[in-house]
Amino acid sequence: MVKPWWKKLFPSEPGRKVDSSLDIAAVIEFLEDVQKIPPLLLSEMKRLEELEKESHIAKPGLLETNLRTQADVLEKIIKLYESLQNDTDINGLRVKRLVQEYLRRAQRSGLNSLVEQKRKNPLWRCNW
Repeated sequence: MVKPWWKKLFPSEPGRKVDSSLDIAAVIEFLEDVQKIPPLLLSEMKRLEELEKESHIAKPGLLETNLRTQADVLEKIIKLYESLQNDTDINGLRVKRLVQEYLRRAQRSGLNSLVEQKRKNPLWRCNW
C-alpha cells in the first residue's frame, strides 16, 4: 500500500509510554516549589498598592518616577504569574495523564464497574 504524500512528510510518532512515577514525582516537586511564589506575589502586590495610592497625591515630577516604579513592580508580578500559570498548566496535564493511566490499568485488571463509575463522574473526566 502506498502512503499518502502527507504521511511521508509527517510520519506518526510512536505513543509515549506514560511513566506514572515520574509524573507523580514532578507534581510533588511542583507542589513543594509553588509554596514560595504566593508570598513573593503578595509582597509585590502590596508594594503596587502603595505605589498606586501614592500616585494619586504625587506631584507631576514624582508621578513619572512613581509610574516607572509601578512598571518595574508589574513586570515582576507578570513574570511570577506567568511562571505559576505555566507550571500549574503543565502539572494539570500530568494529573490528567495519571488519571487516564489509572483508568487504563484498572480496566485491564478487570475493575470494569469501577472504571465505568469513575468515567461517569465529571471530576474524573478532568474537564477543568
